[in-house]
Amino acid sequence: MEQKSIPGKPGRDQLMVTIYDQTAVVRVVGRGSFKMSTSLKQFGVAAVESLCRHLVLDMDECIGMDSTFMGVLAGLAVRLKQKTGGDIVLINLAPRTNGLLCTLGLDRIIRAHLAGAEPPEFADLLNRAAPTELPVGHQSRDTTARTILEAHESLVELTPENYPKFKDVLTYLREDLAQDEGLNDAPSAG
Repeated sequence: MEQKSIPGKPGRDQLMVTIYDQTAVVRVVGRGSFKMSTSLKQFGVAAVESLCRHLVLDMDECIGMDSTFMGVLAGLAVRLKQKTGGDIVLINLAPRTNGLLCTLGLDRIIRAHLAGAEPPEFADLLNRAAPTELPVGHQSRDTTARTILEAHESLVELTPENYPKFKDVLTYLREDLAQDEGLNDAPSAG
């Protein structure tokens, strides 16, 4: 398979996005992590609200994913299915990355295709429009914490067997966010 050239700066994690017709396309460059999860979620929600039927992620240059990134995908898959009847399709997956999806149960709600086995309907989609780099990592600590919490809640809703894996993360984030809200609600001294 021919290697795709992706504009942008090499050596850092990036999301390159475009929307073509009713399909939102995301090229994941580097590691799909919590650092880019809020940006992915915001783009995905906007795509769903604009009635995209498919969210296609090209994982050719993705070197791995963390649980937050996969949890955001789970949440977007459910939202997309409910709103438009559409789906999320991951293409050009490495076997190891595909294994990560299966471990958390995402293979039940996301169509995953290993490198070289792209579905024909998306074969030339990646070359139709020039992607734009989506800014990542510019969210507040509170927004990032909420994204991480919602992502892990989505993974537990998808597969209750995931709860023991994420119990401590869920507890910590809920307590941290509740404490932050308590501080924000406190009257100011004056």
